[in-house]
Amino acid sequence: MKIKNIIKGAFVGILTTCAISCDDNTSNLGLEVMPDNDFTISTQESYPSEISSYKVDSILARSTTAYLGKFTDPYTGTVFQSDFLTQFYCPEGFEFPDKELMKNPDAPEAKDIELNLYYSTYFGDSISPQKLAVYELNKVLLPDELYYTNLDATEFYDASQAPLATQAYTAIDMVNGDSLYETNGVHMVSIKLPKGFGNRIIKSYYDNPENFQNSEKFINNVLKGFYIKNEQGDGAILNINYVHLNVYFEYNIESSSGKVDSLITAYSQFIATPEVVQENHFQTDNLEQILEDESCAYIQTPGGIFPEITLPIDDVSLNDTINSASLTIYRKNNLNGTPYQMGTPSELIMVRKCELKDFFEKQNVPDYKTSYIAYLSGNQYTYSNITNLINYLRRQKRDNPETYNKDEDWNKVVLVPITEVTQTSGSTTTIVRVLHDLSLNFTKLKREDIKLSIIYSKYNE
Repeated sequence: MKIKNIIKGAFVGILTTCAISCDDNTSNLGLEVMPDNDFTISTQESYPSEISSYKVDSILARSTTAYLGKFTDPYTGTVFQSDFLTQFYCPEGFEFPDKELMKNPDAPEAKDIELNLYYSTYFGDSISPQKLAVYELNKVLLPDELYYTNLDATEFYDASQAPLATQAYTAIDMVNGDSLYETNGVHMVSIKLPKGFGNRIIKSYYDNPENFQNSEKFINNVLKGFYIKNEQGDGAILNINYVHLNVYFEYNIESSSGKVDSLITAYSQFIATPEVVQENHFQTDNLEQILEDESCAYIQTPGGIFPEITLPIDDVSLNDTINSASLTIYRKNNLNGTPYQMGTPSELIMVRKCELKDFFEKQNVPDYKTSYIAYLSGNQYTYSNITNLINYLRRQKRDNPETYNKDEDWNKVVLVPITEVTQTSGSTTTIVRVLHDLSLNFTKLKREDIKLSIIYSKYNE
């Protein structure tokens, strides 16, 4: 369908070869000096665009949130499972008490050791029973390495060995009473680790305190980290915000008598922080039914299906000036009647398919030249002005008429659910980084009525 509107516009000429005297009224100067045939014609045209479902095997794994659990969507039959690998931060100048103050100075030992997972939100059934397992890593996660969510966790731990510990849990603790494990809206799964493991950490300190000088030495020489694996169960995904490793011990302090003879219990804490590596491992199964459905396009996250759009550059004029170009994608209401409705992404970044990997690996931000952000408004995402991208692509065609489409993805873009990291200075807020939206989302998009709308302007012939 093509819609045309003819608008006459005026160009104001600057005469440099002679002087012009004018009165105070110059509002019609352009109209008086320009002939009719220099007026411009503005034309709006709409080009049908193809949208489809693009399967994404993996996305960058690093995040400040760890995800744990398994959830099978009763509506689509898709299965999402998440585990994670994490290191622990050791502050500079870390110290245990002087050895002679410990309860058993000849062989200092731990009283207890626990791993605590803290989360404020979860998705799914709050009382669905699940079980996790904790494995110690035998290989270091490198801080400069780019890991993806399909990483092979067995490269980092010995799968033939029994786990360090296992723990059954529900999102809301129904055994001990959730009030024992919930404070100010933050829930906790607490995992008791073998006391011998705590003894090993304490002994390592007194044998080589230099290994606790900073996180790098601690990770390389004391504890490389843990793999927290979903072992059994189905029904809920925990969104874990904090992971703490607490090592409890007993030592003597000065009592009221002035003697160092009062035995107390204390603990040292090692935390998974942004300064060390934490990587998610995702597995999504049974996507075939969605991918084969041609009635609509889908968004399934994290990292399952993204919409792919083929921009109809071959139909676009190569010579007329583009004043604006826009694209609107319409969402279908997802009324499936299941008790656990996945979310809808609030923002989608448009990135050229051939640049998708580099965009996130290089931590790029939208430049509004070849990448753009659209926000969900009502039931649609609107990219209001993608003129730079359309001009870029049609220059490719114009400048390379024989080879422009050698890459079959040259005119394809992918819409990726994201979250923004922003920085505010005064009244100005700037996007400093975009990250993959790792929450559970499921959205249908209409395949019909997707049109690239362009307004051209050209000289009236």
